[in-house]
Amino acid sequence: MGELIVAIALIVLSVLIYTQTDDLPSMNESQLDAGSFPQFVAIILGGLSLILAIKQTIVLVKARQQNNETSIKEQLLYIVKEHKLVFITLALLFLYILAIQILGFILSSIIFMIVTALVIGPRTKKSIVTVSSIAVILTLSLYFFFQNVLQVRFPTGVFF
Repeated sequence: MGELIVAIALIVLSVLIYTQTDDLPSMNESQLDAGSFPQFVAIILGGLSLILAIKQTIVLVKARQQNNETSIKEQLLYIVKEHKLVFITLALLFLYILAIQILGFILSSIIFMIVTALVIGPRTKKSIVTVSSIAVILTLSLYFFFQNVLQVRFPTGVFF
């Protein structure tokens, strides 16, 4: 069931990528513009996701015919129980995207990395210090590299 949900989400993502890359500006009058490669990747992603969705639907139909005793509520509870960390990480990622607009890239990235590592990994004092220092060093290094060397602007928030 989880694979079917992921396949449907990837199909939606590939449609969004394909439709959004039409607006990318073209650098010259060539036949391939800036959106050609992302559209190609989106088509491949959508096709493979469709194959996965069909395959998992067939598996689920066969399993349903063999096992009619479990209800949909029990199956959903099982999925939530089995994939709890995935759902928590997705929620944190969504909050991170929202926090970038408010707090800026540096602060929200450091907070996201620390909280995600604490949710997924061990919560010992040593791991908290290690994760915190890695989050700060990695975020600041990436920020200064992209800002100064590649001259890429990051979202600024209230603090940075």
